[in-house]
Amino acid sequence: MYLVYLRKSRADGEHETIEEVLAKHYKILQDYAAAKLGGAIPEDRIYREVVSGETIQDRPEMKKLLDRIQTEEIKGVLVVDPQRLSRGDLSDCGTIIRAFRYTDTLIITPQKTYDLGDKFDRKFFEMELMRGNDYLEYVKEIMMRGRIASVQAGNYIGSGSPYGYDKIKDGKVFTLAPNGEADVVRLIYQMWNEGIGTTTIAHKLNELHIKPRKSELWSSASIRDMLRNPVYTGKIRWNWRKTVKKFEDGEIVASRPHAAAEDQILVDGKHEAIIDKDVFDAAQDRFGKLPKTKPKMKLNNAFAGIMHCACGRAMTYRPEPRCEDRLLCTNQKYCNNRSAIYAEVVEEVLRTLKELAADVRELIDKPQKSSDAQKAVAAALVKELNALETQQDRLYEFLEKGIYTSEVFVKRNAALSQRRSELQEAIAEAKELESVDVDYKQKYVALMNAIQALEDDSVTVADKNHLLRCVIKDITYHRETDIRGKWKNIPFTLDIELL
Repeated sequence: MYLVYLRKSRADGEHETIEEVLAKHYKILQDYAAAKLGGAIPEDRIYREVVSGETIQDRPEMKKLLDRIQTEEIKGVLVVDPQRLSRGDLSDCGTIIRAFRYTDTLIITPQKTYDLGDKFDRKFFEMELMRGNDYLEYVKEIMMRGRIASVQAGNYIGSGSPYGYDKIKDGKVFTLAPNGEADVVRLIYQMWNEGIGTTTIAHKLNELHIKPRKSELWSSASIRDMLRNPVYTGKIRWNWRKTVKKFEDGEIVASRPHAAAEDQILVDGKHEAIIDKDVFDAAQDRFGKLPKTKPKMKLNNAFAGIMHCACGRAMTYRPEPRCEDRLLCTNQKYCNNRSAIYAEVVEEVLRTLKELAADVRELIDKPQKSSDAQKAVAAALVKELNALETQQDRLYEFLEKGIYTSEVFVKRNAALSQRRSELQEAIAEAKELESVDVDYKQKYVALMNAIQALEDDSVTVADKNHLLRCVIKDITYHRETDIRGKWKNIPFTLDIELL
């Protein structure tokens, strides 16, 4: 019994698809089998590798083939050339050689048959595999040089396009073009810069039935990646998450950690920006202001990340075992602003927030203007609904012409009806959001939640900090010494800026 193994190689060129290459090799090997082995090989003995893995671990069909030659009586495996079996490292080469040698399985190519039980055939086969490995490394190096040169020219070489863009051909190279998703990207940046967290943004998009590209629902992680991606400002970023392979527990494990800044490439791209640089910088600035805590460390400062000294440095919490805990500037040695008792700062923040809440309460009933970004999202949803209606008309046309069977029609019609209901609901919700640019009612509720949490000793400091960051953009602390260096009787002042 003979098997056939088919796999596309880099040497086959990029102008041919995997299917075209495998079909061509299939014919070559079947013609050989018919002429030399007494007949064509049945389909259940043919293994087609459609993935581009460099190692056996990454090639499922190769693993199935090796399992089969070790459990069944297989006379030989037909391949176009020895390098189709492996162009991996010495470990993979050794695995291939041992499997075929000790199962007495022949490796058959149209040019030569290899019996790895014979030392001369084995030596020649080893040379073929190592030559293939050397060629693979050379090709990878050349391709990497070409990729870097293309990136530095501003071209987009990613396999898929980021959300908000389509990948388009520009002459012989590729670039990006904004699509209907661009309005969603703008809305994400708008909500983030208004102080809304990534988890809340994800929930809001899911409630609007706005779907991401590769999953059913948005996640906080995908929102964060979009907010940190400079491609939306017209940049091309490359090598920021380089694949690193390590040998762990007897296997090669690949990971993609964030590369060091000096190893990344960031250049101007040929595509149109969706987000202004000022908006993008503001988003990154907010990431920098989020409080950072060490693992397993409890947050003690409810104002972490939102309170700064007038000199620009952060105000930090200092516990005092023998007296009251304090807040002080990290640059106090060179700064004229002195520390304050933490409890007194809490009381002053509470007093100011209550005054601001009263002001916001008066604005609730006043008419507000609509948001351009929210209008754009509603318009995009309407556009998709119109396209869906056109698709529905074509569905009936295909049924009448006999192109679709009744079963296919029912299945596709049900899917379209479900999506139509989702879009209609999303459009209604989006239009409701258009009615206000600033939801003062929601802002008032958020302020009252923060006030109540700050007054409640049973609420954790971390929860208090979270609620405060939902309403406060920044607090500036000021307390200078007098001309004699005294400060005890000089009160501190706080300037609170709401989101």
